Amino acid sequence: MQKALFLIAITLFLSACNNSFEVEGFNPLVNYNQKKNDTVYNIKADLNNSVLYGIEIPTTAQLPNGKFAFSFKLENNGKPQRFYYKLYYQNDSYKWPAGDSLDFENFYGSWEEAQLEFKPTQIIDDEVVITDSFKILGNPRDERIFYGVHPEMAKLTDTLLDRYIKKARTEPEWFNSIAEKAKLNKVPFDDQLYFEALWGINFKFQNDSSYNNRWKRNPRMGNYKFLLVVCNGSDLGKIPDEIRNISKKDSTGNFKNPFTYFLKGEGKNLKGSKIILSEKQLSVSSSLDLGSGIYADPFKVNNTFSKSYYNNNCNASDHLYHQAQFCQYFHNINKNWEFVNVKETMDVVEENLTREKYNAILSDYKKSKNFVHAFASITDCPCKTTISDSVSNSITIFNPGNKNGEFKKEHVGIISRVGYTYGKWRAKIKFPKLISKDNVWDGITAAFWLIFQADEKWNMRRTCDAKIGYIPKHVPDNAESVKEAKPRVTYSEIDFEILKESKYWSPSSYGNKPNYPKEDASKNNNITICCTNWDMGCQQPKNFIIGAKEANVEGYQHEFCRWDFFNKLITSKKEAPHEEVFNDDFYYFEIDWQPQRIIWRIGKDKNNLKEICRMDGTMTSIPNNQMVMVMSQEFHYQEWWPTAPFMQNYIPFPKNNLIGKLLEVEIE
Repeated sequence: MQKALFLIAITLFLSACNNSFEVEGFNPLVNYNQKKNDTVYNIKADLNNSVLYGIEIPTTAQLPNGKFAFSFKLENNGKPQRFYYKLYYQNDSYKWPAGDSLDFENFYGSWEEAQLEFKPTQIIDDEVVITDSFKILGNPRDERIFYGVHPEMAKLTDTLLDRYIKKARTEPEWFNSIAEKAKLNKVPFDDQLYFEALWGINFKFQNDSSYNNRWKRNPRMGNYKFLLVVCNGSDLGKIPDEIRNISKKDSTGNFKNPFTYFLKGEGKNLKGSKIILSEKQLSVSSSLDLGSGIYADPFKVNNTFSKSYYNNNCNASDHLYHQAQFCQYFHNINKNWEFVNVKETMDVVEENLTREKYNAILSDYKKSKNFVHAFASITDCPCKTTISDSVSNSITIFNPGNKNGEFKKEHVGIISRVGYTYGKWRAKIKFPKLISKDNVWDGITAAFWLIFQADEKWNMRRTCDAKIGYIPKHVPDNAESVKEAKPRVTYSEIDFEILKESKYWSPSSYGNKPNYPKEDASKNNNITICCTNWDMGCQQPKNFIIGAKEANVEGYQHEFCRWDFFNKLITSKKEAPHEEVFNDDFYYFEIDWQPQRIIWRIGKDKNNLKEICRMDGTMTSIPNNQMVMVMSQEFHYQEWWPTAPFMQNYIPFPKNNLIGKLLEVEIE
């Protein structure tokens, strides 16, 4: 008996000796010294090759081999043996708390090759300093859903397009389907044929799974934390496969967050492991290059477009396909709506259209009914209304003025090509003035907004776990639409929209009560800033808002409105003096998009912005897919803004160009 106890004691002693090691001096950023303070280091993401290949932090232009070096000292106090180590990183600014059911969504990674597990050291007798390297890059878990065609092969060519068009014309079933869609969409057959061919080509590209398209899950901006795990051979076998190899899923079919496992879960109890969370953090931000050009994406234009306005900094060349960080944005024109517009042309702002003159136009045309029937339009000349200036690093857009006999209200916009999930998006913009000296609206809705990057499986929002799920964007806004609700969709959108509008809503939003709030907005010089989240009607949030209601969101009081239970968006409106937003050379608009909330801020000083709206996940579904930004100037149909004091159909067509400038876009 005594001998047995002695052997057990010896075994435990030897085991303790084998586990007796220390790890000191973990430094995750040995070769980088751009400090913000004692613990946080700053880096601006180099976006030069990010459009096609994704964001890399760092690149070879920033550090040798495009990698951060890290080091640590390992001191072995037991018998000579081999140890094993692995570095993990995680975005700490835009994440779910450790242990949350959604913390597997957090952006975390390790080695570039996700399948690479713990690296072995040499056999260590006493102590050694180990130096290695890593980089932060897209799709760090090597998820197959983000694979696709090689980006160099994803460019549309005339040969490929012609082949698809000929195929569609010779296949009766496809041909007839296109004819039906053309009739339904009220467009010429050749236009519908062109779009169908584009869809077919893009479908082929998306279903090619030969290449890791890291740009489809780009690194998030904000702060990163670094975790070093060093273990002996005994503990290595105790660590789950999905933690050693982050590309694997656990038995429930989900990824498992290594930060949660080692800091809060079973991993913190491993006796033969050292787990070190570095005090050093890396703060990542980025700025879109407005002077890099505007790519005229052939996938986005119609089949009759002209190249006559192509220039060195706006075209469909291979160079801009690789380098331009913006495209021209082409709005979808819904032919179920039209302008029944007065036959008047005027510079509403500069010529000071008065309320009396507006009312006279209103009265005259209601009697004569001599209207122009027109749809909103988009340019058929890419690059005509969008200008990228590499000298000033800015983009100019404009809604073109009308010559004599023209009656056109044309949308204009630009859209970025580098996608992000979450982030503090801040734009410095000079929009055109929206109202005359007498407060009459020129019909423009100026907007800075985020929209889902792609309508593809890889960019789906998380599941809506409710009886009424997401209502697809194309489904009409009526009670029948809930029958089309789906558990997952790709559509997401977060908006700033600025126009001349009442700060209150229509009577139905207040339950048609006789004492509903209202104002005569024609008598003041305020404009309205609308903050909107397109949650697609998902009724999972416990405080889902219907109608116009005051709500306290994390200590901030706002009024929100969702017109009906089937409406796909929720909006808040704030009034602001027109001169504050439009009279100076620029104004800032910031969308702070986080996993649990969205905050809208505005102001003249980017370091001192004013919060004007806040929504959280208890009242609306916050998107979690990848998005890009849009700046646009649009003529919205008057039915979209029922409380506007001036109706779009009675506002003259613009006589002169309405010019806006994008001066800066930062994501933090």
